[in-house]
Amino acid sequence: MVYAYILIFFMFGFVGWLCEVAYAAVEQKKFVNRGFLNGPICPIYGFGVVLIYLAVKPFTNMAAIVIASMILGTLLELITGFVLEKVFHQKWWDYSNQPHNFRGYVCLRFSIVWGLAGAAIAKIIVPVSEDIINIIPKTFSSVLVYVLLGLMAVDFIVTALSIVGLNRKLKNLEYVILKLKEESALLGESIISQAKEIAGKTVVSEAARLKVKYEEMLKTNRFHSRIIKAFPDLHSIKYNKSLEEVRQNLDSIKRKSSQALKKHNEMAIAVYEEKREKSSNAPFASGLSFSKLFWVFMIGNFVGFLLETMYCLLSPPHQFELRVSVVYGPFILVYGFGAVIMTLLLYKLYNQKDVMIFLASMFIGATFEYTCSLFQQMAFGTVSWEYSGSALSVGGRTNLMYAFFWGILGLVWIKDIYPRMSRLIEKFPKKIGRVLTVAVAIFMVFDMAISSAAVYRQTERHKGIKATNEIQVFLDKHYDDEFLNIIYPNMQYVGDVDILSKVGAKDK
Repeated sequence: MVYAYILIFFMFGFVGWLCEVAYAAVEQKKFVNRGFLNGPICPIYGFGVVLIYLAVKPFTNMAAIVIASMILGTLLELITGFVLEKVFHQKWWDYSNQPHNFRGYVCLRFSIVWGLAGAAIAKIIVPVSEDIINIIPKTFSSVLVYVLLGLMAVDFIVTALSIVGLNRKLKNLEYVILKLKEESALLGESIISQAKEIAGKTVVSEAARLKVKYEEMLKTNRFHSRIIKAFPDLHSIKYNKSLEEVRQNLDSIKRKSSQALKKHNEMAIAVYEEKREKSSNAPFASGLSFSKLFWVFMIGNFVGFLLETMYCLLSPPHQFELRVSVVYGPFILVYGFGAVIMTLLLYKLYNQKDVMIFLASMFIGATFEYTCSLFQQMAFGTVSWEYSGSALSVGGRTNLMYAFFWGILGLVWIKDIYPRMSRLIEKFPKKIGRVLTVAVAIFMVFDMAISSAAVYRQTERHKGIKATNEIQVFLDKHYDDEFLNIIYPNMQYVGDVDILSKVGAKDK
């Protein structure tokens, strides 16, 4: 079993290396060995796959697997980046220009990738890999493991010694002068003057001499050349201020990222702080109007349906299951109302720190979910989800795991999704937008009313109340138990609030 996990480590270390090389090839239009080691392997991917699989193996709930994978993958990337920086005095990757990052080590975007990858790892990738490895003869696999471990150990030692040497050369002040000269045309006369003052000679002659010396240094040490090309963000901590100041002005990739992040922030400010006067020139659904919130509600309903459908397909037994809140249309109201409430309550917090928005979203989302469950049971005597068997559940109506999800959703919603969605909604033609808003609003009022009536009548049937009027007869005929069981497969009749039955953890 240990041999199998070691082989899986090497398999996915190699797969990770291929992914990094492919990504670099697309970005830089050429082959770059993006591995920390000289060999074709990125150990962080191998460790990540094995660690996540062993950690989430006991879980059966897909949501728990995704969250655990997010946390473990993010911690692994954070610790690895921190340790590499402290040991080698180098920073190997930097997410500072990504939204929702922590000191450049990790960011929310890649944390989500870790979560989704963890689900695939636990349910598909590792089980298939184990089946493949089991086909290999044990003697051969044992020898292969020792050979691979030996090669990686040698590679690691050579890499560590080379980085120590590279670190010394990066600390050389001539390297700083060279970088200044190479981009002097972009920086202007101030940097040229600075370079003259440091060198004590003319820029042209000194920079030419240093350039030749630098190129010779790279030619004599192929590893140094490779490592600088592979990690353009690599910099000495001691001269971090000088080098980073130059790179921030010269590096085109970082410049583009900074511009994109600035545009992202400007869009948020424009949406949340707009003071557009009411006039005939104002776009459709301008500001935080009823029309804007209504379409946020509708989009949230539909997106919730898509998310729940995907969840059913990814979770055992991996089959399609209809999950909706109303009898007509692919809508889940808890997501729609949740989007509206998140918008209203977090609207003024958009410029706060990510952790504050995350915690506020956790509390708001969990409270909202609890309230929805309580209202449903008080009104109809039914529940559509029940978490009594899960960790840290609150009355079986919500739990810490889904509060964590609400926190992420709220953060991404208020920082990234809503500003773009707001602009998109405002692009609707005015006349068409108004007509659609009225028409769809009328339809949704009818849909929610008939759905509520159908569920309420089902509750009466459970209590043995017979139909005594035309409305009850109509509901019994067109919305009987068989029909409602298809529409609401997870909804269960549990009676009054004080007699909530522990029916086992169910998902929305």
